Parts: sequence; C-alpha cells; structure tokens
Amino acid sequence: MNNDWSLFLQTHPEPAHPASPSAAAWVLLDTRASLLVSGEEAGDFLQAMLTQEILSLDGSHAARGALCNAKGRILTTVLIHPLRPQDGGQGMTYRLTVPAELAADLFKTLKLYVLRRRVLIEISDDWQSIGVLNPDPALLAARGMASSPADPLAQSTLPSGVVATWEQTGDDPRLSLQGPAHALLALAPHLPQRTTQNAWDCAEIHDGIPTINRETVLHFVPQWINLDLLQAVSFKKGCYPGQEVVARLHYLGKSNRRMVSGYTRMAEPVLPKSVIHPANEPQSEAGEIVRSAICRVGNEDMQVFLAVIRLNHLHDELLIEGQPCTLQPGPFLETAEQRH
Repeated sequence: MNNDWSLFLQTHPEPAHPASPSAAAWVLLDTRASLLVSGEEAGDFLQAMLTQEILSLDGSHAARGALCNAKGRILTTVLIHPLRPQDGGQGMTYRLTVPAELAADLFKTLKLYVLRRRVLIEISDDWQSIGVLNPDPALLAARGMASSPADPLAQSTLPSGVVATWEQTGDDPRLSLQGPAHALLALAPHLPQRTTQNAWDCAEIHDGIPTINRETVLHFVPQWINLDLLQAVSFKKGCYPGQEVVARLHYLGKSNRRMVSGYTRMAEPVLPKSVIHPANEPQSEAGEIVRSAICRVGNEDMQVFLAVIRLNHLHDELLIEGQPCTLQPGPFLETAEQRH
C-alpha cells in the first residue's frame, strides 16, 4: 500500500461503531482485490470463462458474474468493470473485483486457461477500493461524478483513472471508488466521515449481494445464491466452465435451494458455512450461511445473514448452533416461495 495512503488511514482510523445507516460515510474496502485482464483477446477470453455475457458490455456499466468449475460450483463471485481506453483507442480492458483472500488462487486458475490467447492477467497490488454510503450529491458533482445513480452498476472513469460504480440494487445509494492509491488519496480529504467495514457489509446483505470466501469455495451453484436474479448469469451465451450444469438447472428444472436473508440474536458471529437445522429435525440440514454482519433490525442490533435454504424448509422453525433464527420477509423470500 502507498505509504502516504497508509499514513492517511492511520490519522483517520476506523471508528469503534458504524455511522448512522442514513449518514454519508466512507469505508476502506480492503477485503477486495483487483485483477486486470488486457490484450487483444481479453473479451473473448472472459466470455469463455465467466457466467456473464462479457462481449455485450459497453463500458457504461459494470456487471456481476462468477467463475465456476466444470461441475457448476462457484470458485468466486466477481464484479466486472469493462473499461475503454482513456485515449479513445480501440479494445477494452477488464478489471475484476474479487475477494482479496482468493485473488492469488484465481489468478493462477485464470492463467491456466490462457494457453495461446493474446491475453495478459495481472494482480494490481497498487489498486485500492473505498466505498461511499449515501454520498452527498454536491460533493460528487464537485469531483466530476454523477450526482445520483442512473441505475444499478452504472460506472464512469474519472480523469485520475478512478473507476466510480453505483453498486446498490435497492434504494440506498452506495458507490465504490477504485483506483491507484495516489488517486484515491487525492479524493480522500473530500469524503465524509469514515465508517466500518461492517456498515458496508450490512448494506450489501440488505441488497442481497452474496460473497464467496475460502470456507464456501465450490459450495454453491449460481442459482442457489441468486446470481441469475442479479443478472450475473447469461443463459444465451456459449460454453464456459460449468455452463452445462447451470443451463440444465435453468431450463429443465427448478432449483431446490435459494438464498434468503434472515437474522438471529446470537452474540457471536455467524460464520460462512455454518449449518442451519430444522428445530424438529436437529440432525438434518436446512441450509448454510453465505455471509453475515451485525446490523440494525428495528431498534435492536442483530446478526443479519444471507443463507442458502432448502425450499422445503422455508416455513420451518430453524436453528443455528442451537439458537433460533428468523427468515426475513421481502423479495428474496418471496422469490424462493414462488420457486417452491
């Protein structure tokens, strides 16, 4: 990390408690890493690797996707940033935002598939990400950014090279800024108060955004974590690893599992891969946790989670480590019920 940026973070430490959910605030997204995919065949290469329709991306929007193995199990989720050359030249480069803990393994996996293609893949060690919750429109306009989100995943590249992406899927605006450390450092003094990673996690969970970590690599197929509902899967494109399994589940049957949100009053963190049991069948598995965070529910702080639930257990009384949990009403649960 850039030394000046490290010094700035030391003088602006993460607060002990998150800012109000409605307050403008920023957070260092150090759980993310960036892979740069460039070269004449970069688009064709990613088209053959990811679940997203890469060649239809025009640079105005980012897109979600996944990298799967041959059995359709997810190695990682990915946020894809198609970037046109700032000098107006031809071709497109792609930045892949991935979980930092998986970046080195994903780099190796993608390199194995390059073969003779004219593609260069790099891990961008100097690339940083920050998130802005409820950004002030006036501040954005002063920095040359759109003052409000046109629609989810709309993106723009600032003259400094920073990529600004509206990441929210719901009503609460949420902006990520990614770029060289020195460029973000120039922006940082103009940003609002700092908040916690937990605050960003709560916003993503509220929006139904799944993540994959070391514990859940190869645990889910795209439909189980609602990637098809997030427009992260194309069912019209050609082959990619796992395409046959993913397409068969879409065209020939209904998924017997879906991701829903819920909460529990457990004081300890609910870790990814934690098993959810039916209360009346404690030896059976009803689902497993995808991600969780301590978030405000009404007037109470609770462990809020996203979990993949077997649809035949949607209306059962459920337990995590012997403690009761509740599935939250809303679009994710309604979608699961419709498919049940």
